[in-house]
Amino acid sequence: MIVTFCGVLLDLVTKWIIFEKFKDAGRVVIIRDFLGIICSENEGIIFGFAQGRNNVLIFFCIAAIGAILWFYKCFDRSRLFSNIAFGMILSGAIGNLWDRIFHHHVRDFIDVHLGMGYHWPTFNIADSLICIGVGILFYETVFLKKRKKSLTQNTVL
Repeated sequence: MIVTFCGVLLDLVTKWIIFEKFKDAGRVVIIRDFLGIICSENEGIIFGFAQGRNNVLIFFCIAAIGAILWFYKCFDRSRLFSNIAFGMILSGAIGNLWDRIFHHHVRDFIDVHLGMGYHWPTFNIADSLICIGVGILFYETVFLKKRKKSLTQNTVL
C-alpha cells in the first residue's frame, strides 16, 4: 500500500508540476541529444495506438487494475520485491487512469532520444513504474525461482 500511494503521488505531482511550468515551453533539454521534457497529451495507449477511444481505455484500465489485484492475491506475498513490484504496477495503472478520467488523455512528458535519430515515444512516471514493476516480477519469477529450485535440488542430493 505504501509503494502504491507513493507511486501515485509521485506520478500525479510530477505531472502537475511539469504541465504547470512547462506546458507552453516546447522541448526543454535536460541532457543534450538524450533527455528532455515536453508536454504531450496521449489519447491512446502505448506507442499512440487506439487514439480517441478514452472511454474504452478507461474500462480496460479498470479491468487491468482488477487483474493486477487478482494476480497480487495469487502471488507469493511473502517476498519483499514482489510486493514492491505489484505496488509499482498498481500505482502506474492508477496514475494513468486518473489522467484518463480527469483529463481525458494521459499526460506524458519524459522525452528520450536514443541516438542515430531514434526517438522513444514520450512517457511519464506511471509508465516507468509499470515497466520497472513488471521487470522486477519477471526477474523474480524467472531467475530467483530457478535459483531457489536449484538450491533445493542441490541440498536434497
